[in-house]
Amino acid sequence: MLSHPRFNVSSPPARAGEVDFISGRTRLYGIVGHPIAQARSPQALTHELRRRGEDAVLVPIDIRPEDFDEVFPRLLRLDNLDGLVITVPHKPNVLPWLDHVGPTARLCGAASVLARARPGGWMGEAHDGMGCIDAIERRGVPVAGLSAQLMGAGGAGAAIAFELARRGVGRLRIVDPDRRKAERLLEALLGGFPALAARAVVGSPALDDIDLLINASPVGMLDPQAAPIADIRIPARVVVMDAVMDPERTRLISIAEDSGCVTVRGREMLDAQIASACDFLLAARGGVAAAIAAWPREEAPV
Repeated sequence: MLSHPRFNVSSPPARAGEVDFISGRTRLYGIVGHPIAQARSPQALTHELRRRGEDAVLVPIDIRPEDFDEVFPRLLRLDNLDGLVITVPHKPNVLPWLDHVGPTARLCGAASVLARARPGGWMGEAHDGMGCIDAIERRGVPVAGLSAQLMGAGGAGAAIAFELARRGVGRLRIVDPDRRKAERLLEALLGGFPALAARAVVGSPALDDIDLLINASPVGMLDPQAAPIADIRIPARVVVMDAVMDPERTRLISIAEDSGCVTVRGREMLDAQIASACDFLLAARGGVAAAIAAWPREEAPV
C-alpha cells in the first residue's frame, strides 16, 4: 500500500495487454461491400502487405447500398486510409468519387481496387478480370479461341468479359437476369472489341456448346446450396470457374467436380490478384505516375 495523507492508494494496475501487429502508426486499408462477412481479402491482403514489410492492415467495411452515397465519400477523407478493395454491390458506384480511373475500369464501368495517390488523390482500376483469367490460365487452360459463357454482368462480370476479349476468347455469351445490364455490358464490350463474337442472353444458361463456364454472379455466396445453373450435370469437357470465394466449394463447383470437369475456385482468383493489387496500392504512395505504372496495363485495348 502506498502512503497518501487522504487516500488509501493501491499499487498501479498491471499494464493492459498488447498485440504486436497494429499500432497508431499502422496504415489502414479496407474492403467495402454488403454483405462483407464472406470476404477473404482481410486475411490475404493483410498477409501480403505484412510479408512485404508494411505496417498495414486491411479491415472489412460494411456499407448498405442505401447509405453508400452518404458514407463512402466521407470514408475517403480518413487521413490514414491508403486504399480500398471494392466488392459486391459497390464496384460500379465508386467511379464518380475517383480523381483518376484506370483503362479497364473506364471500359467496364467498375473498379475493384482503389489507391490513394500522394499527391494526386484517389485512383481506381478493375483487377477482377485479370485475376480470374490468370487463375484459369495458371491451370493450363489458355482462353484464346475458346467458347465461353459468363454468368453475371455486374462489376466483376464486366471486368472478366473485357479480359476474356483482351486475351482473344473465340465466342462469348453473357447471361444475366437483368436484360438491360447484360445489354449495356455487351454494347460496351463491342465498342472496345467490335470483331468479338458475343451476345447477351436472359434466361437459363446453355452448357452444350461451350468450353468455359464462369460464374461472376453472387449466386452461391449467401446460400451455399444455390447454383447459377439448373443442371445437375455439366459436360466433362467444360472448364468451370466460380468467382465466389466463400464457401470455397460452392454448389456449382460441386456439380462440376461430380461431372468430371476441371474446376477453378474463387480463392485461386483472389490469389492471382493479390500481388498486382498490392503493387498498385503501394506504388500510389509515390504519386499518380507511379500508380499508373503499376496498373495491369497502361493503355486501353484497341
